[in-house]
Amino acid sequence: MPILKELYTFDRTDIHQLRDFLLNQRRLSGWTQEELSDRSGVSVRTIRNLETGSNTNPRRTSVNLLLTALGATATAFSEPAPWVSGRRPALGQPPDPHSDTTALPPWQGPRPLGDALVGRQADLGHVLSAAQRSRLIVLTGPGGVGKTRIALAAASRLRPLFQGGVAVAELHDIPPQHLEPAASAAELTRVVRRLTSDDGGARGGAGIGRRLLVLDSAEHVSQQTARVARQLLDEHPGLQIMVTSRRALAVGAAETWEVEPLSCDQRDSSDTELPSAVELFLRRVRASLPTLDLGNRLPLVQQLCRLLDGMPLAIEVAARGLRSLPLTTLLHDGTLFHLLAHVDAGDLSRHRTLSDSVRWSYDLLPAPHRELLRELSSLPRTFSLDAIPAQAGGGYGSTRVAHLLAELADVSLVQINRGQQYRYGIHALVRHWVTQEERSTGLGRPSERGREWPALAGSA
Repeated sequence: MPILKELYTFDRTDIHQLRDFLLNQRRLSGWTQEELSDRSGVSVRTIRNLETGSNTNPRRTSVNLLLTALGATATAFSEPAPWVSGRRPALGQPPDPHSDTTALPPWQGPRPLGDALVGRQADLGHVLSAAQRSRLIVLTGPGGVGKTRIALAAASRLRPLFQGGVAVAELHDIPPQHLEPAASAAELTRVVRRLTSDDGGARGGAGIGRRLLVLDSAEHVSQQTARVARQLLDEHPGLQIMVTSRRALAVGAAETWEVEPLSCDQRDSSDTELPSAVELFLRRVRASLPTLDLGNRLPLVQQLCRLLDGMPLAIEVAARGLRSLPLTTLLHDGTLFHLLAHVDAGDLSRHRTLSDSVRWSYDLLPAPHRELLRELSSLPRTFSLDAIPAQAGGGYGSTRVAHLLAELADVSLVQINRGQQYRYGIHALVRHWVTQEERSTGLGRPSERGREWPALAGSA
């Protein structure tokens, strides 16, 4: 039986009954609409429209997120959840420091950040829904796109359903599998075995029971993570695993969700009043500079978000930059990318700077892939597969180029727009870093150096 079936049985019954239920539950919980918005990831506007009855056709994802935040099931509209009176924290939320939290399953490892997710309602809803279909969920996407935040937010909401608790392991410090395969495998096994042992959080020591294991940053040990995940799922029927990785895992049973950048142009009416990238920037500016009003500068904010391709981590670091530089300066003469490359990201990232984050992915690439990435960085912002051989200096072979391009996309360094004709692109921060790397090392692009691509291909 799917673990989360009780959370996803909503079919559109009486919309007035749903409206009354949500309104009563929110008031019983003592929350304002803004507080429910922060806890659920659903916009204040959507909550207001549901409670006033002006929204008669709510999205399933919005309803599920609201019910989950209120600690309710989708079939219990007429009955208050037993813990909404304050005796137990709402599903997936930090416990009230003044309440009895002994009933809440344990949590090991890093916890979600306290600030609300922005523009991630659909992602969060999909992950929660996927948890009822698959015991292995993989979140992929480029560095800084928000995989970890979404995974931890989902784990927090799922926590009450796992009596064995939630265990989170950061894999970043494990040696890369291609450099030290034996040491890497041994360390990964040690980490996950410790978190899935009988005494690693379950009560009574009689097996781990239902437990959610989150493995964060697995791209450099993707093959070994896939192997260990298969073993663990076979050994522990009550175990569910969530993985974040810039590279997808080669596991047929896994449900993979590709986390994309935030929208810079279109408003998501179910989540934010503005394009979600713009909303994130404004929220972060308000948090650090509450007296700075950017209300009349929204076109410039939107321009900045477009320059950053809607990448959340880059947007948050750029928002910090307003403490010392005006918005117009950030948009002038490459100042923005210089700032992003050198400013300490602090607790926003496991990497010290965004340059370090890009280098992490770059250093995991074999030589032929690095060569092609440098070549692709000189192409227009988006390009087709047919455009690459002509730009790549010739002599390398379109079949091999297509193969390497697919592998660059698999590690989230190349993005794909899957329309009638596939279009490819490289995020601006990666493009900028690769260009600066060429200049600092004197490598240049392969076509400029006359390097023989077939020889490099043989070393892949």
